[in-house]
Amino acid sequence: MISKNKKFIALLLACFPAIAYANGGGPLLLFISGSAFIFGQVWILFIETMLLKKASGLSTTTTFKHVFLANLMSTLIVGLGFPFLLAVITAFAMELPQPYGGYASALGTWIYDSAPHIKYLGYISLAWLLVTFLLTVFCEKAFYNWYWRKVGFNPSFSINKFIWQAHAASYSGLLIIVLVMWHDLFSM
Repeated sequence: MISKNKKFIALLLACFPAIAYANGGGPLLLFISGSAFIFGQVWILFIETMLLKKASGLSTTTTFKHVFLANLMSTLIVGLGFPFLLAVITAFAMELPQPYGGYASALGTWIYDSAPHIKYLGYISLAWLLVTFLLTVFCEKAFYNWYWRKVGFNPSFSINKFIWQAHAASYSGLLIIVLVMWHDLFSM
């Protein structure tokens, strides 16, 4: 009988493409999302806090707490969870016979040595980023509706309008960050 720890370690190791495929590849979308989270989080928290403060009239500390919790939840579920889930599903689909495995690697934005359809990965990643944008909007809207009911805050402004404005502003900054990273990555 294999212990739970050994099963967990085996599953964890199987998720790392450098070990699984021995060529250092990985899902580009997860890299972009992780990088946007690391480099863009200050921007996201700042702009969304300022927009919520302006719309709600709440204190900066309170609005930061609301924005931080909403972004933590949406980052775990959508920002990192969705690309990870997509990477895992397409990793299994990559084992299908060609050309289907190659299509799966492109859809999952897997980048590795001799990856089929590699020239389309940037475009596919941008399409997935649009999907994550929409999912983030709906995820955070659901969070704010739930959390504000829980804490007894009744907004005098349109939640939809706030969410769309906040995400248009924060994703504009993220798009600039992604384009700079993309330029730096491919201009080497």
